[in-house]
Amino acid sequence: MDKATLRPHVFEILKKTPQTHFHAIENDLRKLVESYERHDVLTLQEILWELLVQGVLAPGKNSLNLNLPFVHLTEYGALCLDDGCALAHDPDRYLEKLADTVGNRIDAFVLNSVREALAVFLGGNWSAAVILLARIAEHLFDQLADALVNTNRSDGGESNRLETLGCSSLNRAQGVIQSLQQYSLPEQEADVVEPQLNGLLGLIQLSRSQDGAPRWTRPSRDQVLGFFLLFPEQCAFVYHLINRLVGGAAN
Repeated sequence: MDKATLRPHVFEILKKTPQTHFHAIENDLRKLVESYERHDVLTLQEILWELLVQGVLAPGKNSLNLNLPFVHLTEYGALCLDDGCALAHDPDRYLEKLADTVGNRIDAFVLNSVREALAVFLGGNWSAAVILLARIAEHLFDQLADALVNTNRSDGGESNRLETLGCSSLNRAQGVIQSLQQYSLPEQEADVVEPQLNGLLGLIQLSRSQDGAPRWTRPSRDQVLGFFLLFPEQCAFVYHLINRLVGGAAN
């Protein structure tokens, strides 16, 4: 069995038994998953060690059993299981949710880059995860800018400002937000343009300064996790706007 299949069951077991033992988890898996076979224990071991590295689990069960293979959910791990944040610790399920939320509009660059960002986040490289998420945000703003420029050309509007913003990702993103605020969007969408897109803009601002130097060198795990949890809805909103702009240009 692959890790994507086993992870949800492991989370279910840990939620019911937050202080446990590697072998106890395997015994519970055998009861939960009919197709679980003896050799699948190696896949289970990989999952458990990943959760240890990520800080979801820590060695020890109680004062008498402080070492592996005894483990317990950390405070962070318990919070993840209680509010659903464990989704970010299940990269396959996170990507499935992202694709479901955005729909078939999502492109390969976004999916592949999110997968890469999750990998470095789960490896404890939180500042690198922010940089990778910012790269995706830049890509989304570029797509929005192209849609705006094409729309303005088709309806006789002014497109020069966006076309002459230069190569600065920050300037381009800010220009896109300003242009959208002036565009005739339905009130319900216009009201959320700024809060939805400012989250993506914040990633660009935090990833590096105008001269390219790293700006946010020590983000916390929880701060970066927050960006991952917000990203699917933000991404879906961008693609919704692109579809609206392209559809408007075609009419």
